[in-house]
Amino acid sequence: MKKKHIIHSAALLVGLCLAGCKESLPDNFGPIEGIYFNNQLAANRTVIDSAAYTFIYEDADVLEVPVRLQLVGRAAAQPRAVDIRVTSQDAEEGTDYTLGGDAVLPAGSVSFDYVVTLKRTDILKEKTKNLLLELRPNANFIIPFTSQVQSGGDTVSAVTFKINFSDQFTAPPAGWRTMFVGPFSQQKFELICDVMGIPRADFNEAGKITDAKWLYIESRMINYVRDQEELKAGGEPYDERAFDENGEPLQF
Repeated sequence: MKKKHIIHSAALLVGLCLAGCKESLPDNFGPIEGIYFNNQLAANRTVIDSAAYTFIYEDADVLEVPVRLQLVGRAAAQPRAVDIRVTSQDAEEGTDYTLGGDAVLPAGSVSFDYVVTLKRTDILKEKTKNLLLELRPNANFIIPFTSQVQSGGDTVSAVTFKINFSDQFTAPPAGWRTMFVGPFSQQKFELICDVMGIPRADFNEAGKITDAKWLYIESRMINYVRDQEELKAGGEPYDERAFDENGEPLQF
């Protein structure tokens, strides 16, 4: 009887161990659904977390900036909202920029562009404004990682993207010809574009404007400034842009 009791106890112990092992098994991993910024330079595919824009070569007064968001996981059969916040310390929504509505990853897609529309204002000729886009987790997506390391060792953010924008030059346009219209200035550039209706982008491509056309630009602008001087002297309305900050006529 004692031996039988020992066998029964051993069997019971084994059963308890098996039951305990079964209960401790982890659940299957669920699918990872994450979102991050994935913006790359077209030239070399380098990932960036900021970009600078200027209205200088834009004829329109608005500039659309697409910001790429990338999915980590599988595409879904339904659209899914993304929590993206846009903030700024010096730009006002509606005046300086507008947003493309709700950020939504379309059904069946693994990436999409969230469009921020920048607006040209007078202050941009003197000041660069900034926007910060920031991703946050929500019911649809986690933040799988916060940064990416480039092949060269540089680290860029995967959860924030900065946009700087202005209406200023950082350097003269590549196609500017000093021998025809004198030293470059933004005032000269804008006056030529407005008076002669030449697309701004044409000035940023060397050789786009021929020598013959530069000669015509020079002649036309000299005559335009002279006409504005005569109007000013006669007390009639004139184009103030034809004169520098000291009231002297622009030299072409």
